[in-house]
Amino acid sequence: MPVFEYEVADRRGALSRGRAEAASQGDLILRFRERGQVVVGLRQTAPGQFAGALEVGPLAEAVKQSYRRLSSGINVTTLVLFTGQLSAMLAGGLHLVRILTALAADAANKNFKTAIEQVRDAVTAGSTFADALGQHPHVFSPLYQAIVRAGEMSGSLPQVLDTLTVYLEKVMTLRRKVRSAIAYPAVILSVALLIVFAMIVKVVPVFEGVYARAKVTLPAPTRVLVGVSAVARDYTALVFLTAIGLAVLGYLLVQTPAGRRVFDGLKLRVPLFGPLLRKAILTRTCRTLAVLLNAGIPLIEAMETVSRVAGNRVIETALARATRRMRDGGTIAETLRQTGEFPVMVIQLVATGEESGTLPAMLTRAANYYEQQVDSTVAVLSALIEPIMIVIMGALAGGIIFALYLPIFGLGQALRGMSR
Repeated sequence: MPVFEYEVADRRGALSRGRAEAASQGDLILRFRERGQVVVGLRQTAPGQFAGALEVGPLAEAVKQSYRRLSSGINVTTLVLFTGQLSAMLAGGLHLVRILTALAADAANKNFKTAIEQVRDAVTAGSTFADALGQHPHVFSPLYQAIVRAGEMSGSLPQVLDTLTVYLEKVMTLRRKVRSAIAYPAVILSVALLIVFAMIVKVVPVFEGVYARAKVTLPAPTRVLVGVSAVARDYTALVFLTAIGLAVLGYLLVQTPAGRRVFDGLKLRVPLFGPLLRKAILTRTCRTLAVLLNAGIPLIEAMETVSRVAGNRVIETALARATRRMRDGGTIAETLRQTGEFPVMVIQLVATGEESGTLPAMLTRAANYYEQQVDSTVAVLSALIEPIMIVIMGALAGGIIFALYLPIFGLGQALRGMSR
């Protein structure tokens, strides 16, 4: 997505500068207008450099951002601690620059320390806190920036940051639950595949030699297994390089918009885990929208922000479509229903919230409900995963053993026939 350098003025005439991503200049100008800001200057930045040499296209930019997030070592726990301390110190009446100086000095992560220092320097130079955070999108998400901007404009930054801290803690807990449910079967399956590979490379050749000396005619399953073993032994390096190449190719495809949509759509359809991921995404979406609305952000702007941070491209696209229909005068409940991606319960709660003026409370109720559903689903999966993985491992090992001993069974039957 293009990056623009901007200079805007608020209602009091105060100027602020920074960078922001937007689909077009018109979208960015409309975003500033909804915040009550006037665009003084706006220009698209020139393409950057990747690894100091290559031009950064959309794919390279996505890879670069992913690398920066992974290499920074800044996790949600660090962000929760920073936000909580910032909220408490602002509520105590300390100046923002002084707080950022103290938090930077206390930061254990060097990358996070550098980011805070750069944010402090930008604030000192006259930038707003939200715009200064926007210069570090790999650390502070669009959601984080939007909530901070709302707190600055309303003069309730400590209270908004306190709400944001609670939200981040809930997101961290939810993410931990989902990862724990997925990590166990992933580890077990990986170990099973390594065991199968070891059997193919080490055990199958022994049986192959025995059958060759006995001049036994091998049945089809055994011939296939022997062929796979020969390829794995003779081209081990090529097999691993091919696997790595396919993994890299898959990663690059996922970084493209179309590839990300397909991958995220498949994730929602995976047996057992698809419903869990959908419930987790609904929890995050409803809670995020509730937090933004409670922070005083207008509904359209809040929907735009959620459509960028929902965590799944299918849901994000649905939210973007709903936002466009809302601009044309549709209600949020009706536009969400038209996407076909949201369950009836969410739509009914949203409709009730719109009618009664309690939309944030209804969204929070929906988020709490789906959070309980995530807990229940994780508990059920924990009980089911172990026997399922035992069956899968048994099927893999049993299939190999069956193929290895099949010629012996045939030889035994032939000997019994000769004895008669």
